Amino acid sequence: MREKLHGVWVAMPTPWQADGSVDAGVVRELVQRYATAGLHGAYTTGTDGEVHVLEVDELKQLVPPFAETAASVGLPVQVGCGWAHTNGVIERGLVARESGAGILQVSLPSWIPLADDELDRFYGAISDALPEMLLVHYNIMRSGRMMNGADFARVRQIAPGLAGSKHTGGSISLLMDIIDATPDLAHFMVDADIVTGALFGSPGYYSFIASTSPAFAMAMMEACARGDWASAAEHAKLCRRFFRRWLPMCPDINSSSALAKVATAAGIFPDMPLAIKEPYASGTQRHVEELRDLLNIEFPELIDSRFS
Repeated sequence: MREKLHGVWVAMPTPWQADGSVDAGVVRELVQRYATAGLHGAYTTGTDGEVHVLEVDELKQLVPPFAETAASVGLPVQVGCGWAHTNGVIERGLVARESGAGILQVSLPSWIPLADDELDRFYGAISDALPEMLLVHYNIMRSGRMMNGADFARVRQIAPGLAGSKHTGGSISLLMDIIDATPDLAHFMVDADIVTGALFGSPGYYSFIASTSPAFAMAMMEACARGDWASAAEHAKLCRRFFRRWLPMCPDINSSSALAKVATAAGIFPDMPLAIKEPYASGTQRHVEELRDLLNIEFPELIDSRFS
């Protein structure tokens, strides 16, 4: 599975039914569409997948159809297993393992930032409990600390399954430090940051925009892979311009989980359920229609005709 950690991996939102259960049918449909689109992989229960609110019983509803469908279509997948304490992460990792997923995306407990020895014990316990699983560290300041190059070098000795990271919100200097310390790990960027990251060795990115336009997401990655930096830069500028234009249109949405569902409904899957868990505000059909209008009028490059 390590060799599959490259390219564009889409962040799958978690679809809820009216009774609050996971909509397994939508999960299967999304995974099939990701594979049809040619994406390199998909992951569930990141921030856009509402990892911060999913109970274990809900994860048990979500992961089996996700992993089983992915296996049937040959799509590599990851399962986000962040939680507020070590045993909660391990419990979620066991659900992923039992469902056949081989890669866990792990974030640090965030209420109190971890000290170095606590960080080491955290990853050591996960590695001991799930030694056959690959681990991707979700490096985000929301956890209270960003792991640096020295942290990755130390943790990989404790947790040999550590395979890479998702670099979210940190500086390019930090990314360079991490890649320099662990060049054989797959340190991914997010969306428009891939162009800068690829210059220093990032093999791919975890993508929000692939839910709207897989074709655009793939084109930006392909430009980076072939070293066409002028084209890659134009894609990145358009991506950033899109977010600068769209996000102010949604002042009543505070969560990227809700935005991800709006983006999915306006793109790869028009029937995407929009509700997210309370107390966070969900998007509405009005948001979807406004986004579609924006794409048609100002950003036709982001329309993937296979799904519109």
